[in-house]
Amino acid sequence: MELSEAEYNRSSGEQIVLRFYDFFAGAGLVRLALNDAWKCVWANDIDARKANIYRANFPNDFFVCKDIAHVDAAELPDGADMAWASFPCQDLSLAGWRHGLSGERSGTFWQFWRVMQERCERGKRPPLIVIENVLGLLYGDSFAGLSEAIAALGMQFGAVVMDARPFLPQSRQRVFVIAADAGLKTERFCTAISNPVWSPPALTRAVANLPGALQNLWRWWRLPVPKEKIDPISIIVETKPKLVDWHTPKETEYILSLMNETHAKRINTVRQLKGRHVGFLYKRIRQGKQRAEIRFDGVSGCLRTPQGGSSRQTVVIVEDGEVRSRLLSPREAARLMGVPDTFILPDKYNDAYKAMGDGVAVPVVRWLSEHLLRPLAAFSRGKTSAVPDHSNLASSFRNSQRRAAEWSTMNGKPEDRRDLA
Repeated sequence: MELSEAEYNRSSGEQIVLRFYDFFAGAGLVRLALNDAWKCVWANDIDARKANIYRANFPNDFFVCKDIAHVDAAELPDGADMAWASFPCQDLSLAGWRHGLSGERSGTFWQFWRVMQERCERGKRPPLIVIENVLGLLYGDSFAGLSEAIAALGMQFGAVVMDARPFLPQSRQRVFVIAADAGLKTERFCTAISNPVWSPPALTRAVANLPGALQNLWRWWRLPVPKEKIDPISIIVETKPKLVDWHTPKETEYILSLMNETHAKRINTVRQLKGRHVGFLYKRIRQGKQRAEIRFDGVSGCLRTPQGGSSRQTVVIVEDGEVRSRLLSPREAARLMGVPDTFILPDKYNDAYKAMGDGVAVPVVRWLSEHLLRPLAAFSRGKTSAVPDHSNLASSFRNSQRRAAEWSTMNGKPEDRRDLA
């Protein structure tokens, strides 16, 4: 069962503000989502432009703009309840090169792990760690390598796959791996079987493929399903967007010419309707040719950045048969992520768009925090030893980084892979 309000108040106290580290913080959307219930005591990102956005919106937070490879574990303040890491997704993304955790960008996970390992050795590792990334994390053997690495920190762990669609008019699936100290009694936060809402087949298959020792540490976290209605897409679209111009009729005609028969039929059907209709369009490569694909179901496609191998999203407005098109504006991109209009965006289009496309959906993280992370972190206070003895786990999984890199770059499984049970 979920914690009752009274039980939560007894375990956490209404006045307690939880503390967290924000690794790969980007423009600060995790910080925005966690709100006043959490205090960010240390944040980091390598991108100076994102750092400027973060500092503009959270001027009182301590932010370090540098490569995580140069971060010393000793520079982090003690007493954090949670470490959050939304490490780069490009090498895991279905739109990227799929190099896995051995890739240059997604491989920065191992620098985060190094910092956590060093803090673990000093008895200063936060009792809660959250790792967020794309669904591609579950495919291939990188997931097993990541799981081994978490276990080596002396932690039990589980994951949920959350789509933004129950919260926002955007299709955006993300994996959230939640790890808690192995000595913490987490039964009240777990369920015996997986909830299919949060555990699609890709996740259950990935868990089933884990070695026995890792499955013993796996937890199916309990999380309620939201039932609130989301805002209609019409609220997202600006009437007078900034930093973008409407395409010329010739440019719109060219975009429409890129559609195959299925997508051309969709827009032609909408053109026969009265009123104003909003669609979202991506340009993609299909069988070696550029194609335009559109949807009119009241939901946008997953907001991405061009660096991820996808085009920028295009808004298509069909009003009484007339078709107009333009790029998604930065403010619209922010709204699709659940970011309020009071959030300060940069004046340059690419900087704002990239910051939003690389971020987290704010209401998704807020739901996860309110119903699992916050109660779990509050419950963990004072429940674990200062220096837990997880030497047996560290010994069993000490080669996780090397093995994950090998698995990510090979076709099939290495011949020397063994069950660690």
